[in-house]
Amino acid sequence: MKYLKYGNTGTFVSVLGFGAMTLGEKNIWKLGGVNQELSDRMVKICIDNGINLFDTADVYDAGDSEIMLGKSLRGYRDQVMIATKVRARTGEGINELGLSRHHMSIALRKSLERLGTTWIDIYQYHGWDSEANLDEVIETMQSFVDQGKVLYPAVSNFAAWQIAYLQGITEERGYARYESAQMNYNLVNRDVEYEVIPFLRYSRMTLLSWSPLHGGLLTGKYKRGEKPPAGTRMGDRGFFFPYFDEDKGWRIVEEVENIAKEQGVKPSQVALSWLIEKKVVVLIGARNVEQLMENISSIDVKLTREQMERLDKVSEPRSMYPNWMIERQNQDRKFEKL
Repeated sequence: MKYLKYGNTGTFVSVLGFGAMTLGEKNIWKLGGVNQELSDRMVKICIDNGINLFDTADVYDAGDSEIMLGKSLRGYRDQVMIATKVRARTGEGINELGLSRHHMSIALRKSLERLGTTWIDIYQYHGWDSEANLDEVIETMQSFVDQGKVLYPAVSNFAAWQIAYLQGITEERGYARYESAQMNYNLVNRDVEYEVIPFLRYSRMTLLSWSPLHGGLLTGKYKRGEKPPAGTRMGDRGFFFPYFDEDKGWRIVEEVENIAKEQGVKPSQVALSWLIEKKVVVLIGARNVEQLMENISSIDVKLTREQMERLDKVSEPRSMYPNWMIERQNQDRKFEKL
């Protein structure tokens, strides 16, 4: 296993993390339906292979993902980092969602109970809440840190300006920094390269990639113009998610499949290897042990420079303003820096 420094902290996380969205027999979102026995097996495999980051959320399978993950991690708690999230709707009540002090306080208490732990290593806002008072949001998160219930605040699905705003306030007040951003990032969706990744690098934050195979699109199991097969995530759902530019997306899939043949590996391993080379944390999920081992084995795939360039080129996002102007202006410095 390979490890990355987590944000600007003294802790290190495995470059592959386990995404627990498939855990839970309710299988509300048609993502996996993994039971407790299989969860225990997969978590043990992850730990045996050096994975020390486990990510879930309070809404995954209506909370059952947290319950199952907590049980599977018994006996390993001090060895691992647990990440969970708050923001999405957890009940029918008018205030059972969002980032208010009311909802966040209840949500954290329930997450701790479900996970069977006294602290959350990485507590992530699951998205921006335009109705919440930002001062209240930040003060509430800081109170969790002060109580020892949260070690590292973090965000997910935030715009760059929103992350920057949070970091500015925490720096001004001497609060705990936000150390990571969990975003959709893969060969099919590189939108975060416009604004989010440049800010994360500037602020020394870690990027966690959710849906690194873009809902299974990059596994090669789906074909252009064909209906997703039954028994697959997209086949069971009846639609593709996350969404993507289909013309460009299928060209990317075809190039991934070409390189997989050259390497003698699976398309999914090529797509994951590309992300690993980008030095981000890749959250892998699985419905079964075979998928999990296939994903973990991506750590051993070594793409050539030429193969990386081909993948970069076929998936390259259009340069947007002001990025292309900034790039052009940076070319004006002709001298060589030591």
